[in-house]
Amino acid sequence: VWHEIEHQFGHTFSLAVIALLLALLIGPTLGVLSARKPNGVFDRLTLVLSSLFRAVPAFIIAIGLITLFSVQLKWLPAGGYGTVLHFVLPALTLAIGLSAVSVRVTRQAMVQVMQSDYYQFAQLKGLSRWQTFVRHGIPNIAVPVIAYHSVQLVYLIEGVVIVESLFAWPGSGHALVHAIIARDVPMIQGTALVMGGLFVVLNMLADLLNAWIDPRIREGGSV
Repeated sequence: VWHEIEHQFGHTFSLAVIALLLALLIGPTLGVLSARKPNGVFDRLTLVLSSLFRAVPAFIIAIGLITLFSVQLKWLPAGGYGTVLHFVLPALTLAIGLSAVSVRVTRQAMVQVMQSDYYQFAQLKGLSRWQTFVRHGIPNIAVPVIAYHSVQLVYLIEGVVIVESLFAWPGSGHALVHAIIARDVPMIQGTALVMGGLFVVLNMLADLLNAWIDPRIREGGSV
């Protein structure tokens, strides 16, 4: 069982990492842009889109992407494994689900930071908008964004099972579905144990990263 999982888990882990990086690129970026003009046109548009994509199951998003990019435009392969292009659709499917709420979390955090006294004072003392954002904006919005994504890792692990099955990705999720159909109990137990362990390790890394970013967490822990 461990030999099989060791072979399949590498594919799952690479897909999950790429999806998480895409989610961190899409969600916080759109959230910061939405916070520039609260309740503006772009802010309301991201609210509608985030609500829509959060309510839609992962397999619906996957089918929509396959229909558009594989069937209609014929830009990307609909499934399989072997090239960089095979990563795009399954990773994007997972990233869209993760980014749906991340946009609003980042937007709300950024609005609160921009309205704070220390942020406005930083601009009054001569810092440019970019300098103020880098020095005072990013460190303060990073903590809630990282905390949200650490909780949503459950969605990532659950989504891997569905997405790998749809895109014929040779990972642990795809193998788990076949193990359930074949009633291969040791394989089911081993895969569930590895996925649970991955969730614990990633959450621990997120907590350590938050403590490194925010000194208040370190001081609170020492007290």
